Amino acid sequence: MSDVSHGPDWWQDEEGKWYPPHIKSEDDVVASKKNFATAPDTSEEINEENIASHFKQRYGWENQPQTESITGQNREAKPKPWAPSKGNSGARFMRPSTPSDLFSGVIGLLGAGLLIIGSFINWATAAGSLTSGTVNAISDSNGLGTLITGFTCGVISSLLLKGQRKRWVGLLLAMTATIALVLSIYSIADIINTSDGIPQNLTERFPNIDSTYANKAKLDLGIGLWLVLGGSAISLLAGITGFKRNA
Repeated sequence: MSDVSHGPDWWQDEEGKWYPPHIKSEDDVVASKKNFATAPDTSEEINEENIASHFKQRYGWENQPQTESITGQNREAKPKPWAPSKGNSGARFMRPSTPSDLFSGVIGLLGAGLLIIGSFINWATAAGSLTSGTVNAISDSNGLGTLITGFTCGVISSLLLKGQRKRWVGLLLAMTATIALVLSIYSIADIINTSDGIPQNLTERFPNIDSTYANKAKLDLGIGLWLVLGGSAISLLAGITGFKRNA
């Protein structure tokens, strides 16, 4: 603003003051507003003449102060207080998964398999001067006990593979394997003791029997008993590692 003109583009207001060309008069501003058309949008083309009408019809915008719209947006964005779910939201909650103990679980299943297989194989066979005779694991010895402990070890080992990494699982596996190990050792001692008593038993039952023949009579431990012994030891190892590795 100046009292004198500084160029041909300067304009003068009613009070006699001169303004540079980049400052528009109030009449020019009012005229530009009037020339801004808000005709209904009758075509798909959007231009400067129908853009206001287009947004008004499409989005339902009204001529409201900007402060009110901002206030409304802030009001809508205000977080709601937390409240427990009523159970009808349809959201599904996932249970956190625990990694499985592959080492203890696989070893435990291996030991359980050996226990079960060994319980169905003869634990001793006739040897020396004896030509026939076997010791059946289930009917003549403790095979039923090793069979039950074998199945139990298999079930407990599957819990370790499913992610049930608890110390009580390893402890239960170790206790079950210990029972199977005790039965195996007791069966070995019993069969050896029975084998040592065969010569004397034959002599008592048959006084005229050849002493050389009687002394050679014995029982040899079968593969089934060794499988049971190995399976119980492996299961015990799995139980100890499962107890130490898990919380």
